[in-house]
Amino acid sequence: MKIFHFDSCPIVVSVKTMKRCKSCGRSLRNEDMISQLPEALLLQILSLLPTEKVVATSVLSKRWRTLWKVVPKLKFRFYGLTDLQTFSDNVARILLSHQAPVLQSLHLVVIFDQGTSMDLGVLLGIAFGLHVRELILEVYCEEGLFTFPRSLYSCEKLETLQLVTSCGEILLDVPSPVCLKSLRTLHLHQVGYKDDESVC
Repeated sequence: MKIFHFDSCPIVVSVKTMKRCKSCGRSLRNEDMISQLPEALLLQILSLLPTEKVVATSVLSKRWRTLWKVVPKLKFRFYGLTDLQTFSDNVARILLSHQAPVLQSLHLVVIFDQGTSMDLGVLLGIAFGLHVRELILEVYCEEGLFTFPRSLYSCEKLETLQLVTSCGEILLDVPSPVCLKSLRTLHLHQVGYKDDESVC
């Protein structure tokens, strides 16, 4: 019996059980109990983990090899430990490999060093192609403005949008017309608008 913590929530799982011969008491084999769980439950558990850890489960066994490709919720975090371009390429590769009919949620956390930047347009374009329903973008930098790409306002399937930053402010350059037909929930933190037309 082992206890795993997902987002501070303890989950008790029997990882392996030993089957023994009734006559001699010897262990016959190890049985992987986690892999025997229903796929829907496995996907729910994996959805609670950072996506880089989810992808790493592909080496566990044949069943896990492609399971990460249908996880409905993805979360990527960049803390400056690797090259920003490498991080962006890895996120794009994982998104392009996604095979679920709908991407329920994409959560992207990026911490910029001073003088660095990242073009989110390509990543958002891929996510919109996967019919993402919830988009959470957290951007943290030392100072100045962070401008989101105009493609952000042209996702017909998006239902929830959260923009969060600790920069000077997020700059929204809202085009006309805006195509967010399915949007139901909008959360903005430290947002600035390019001009009056962006507000209207």
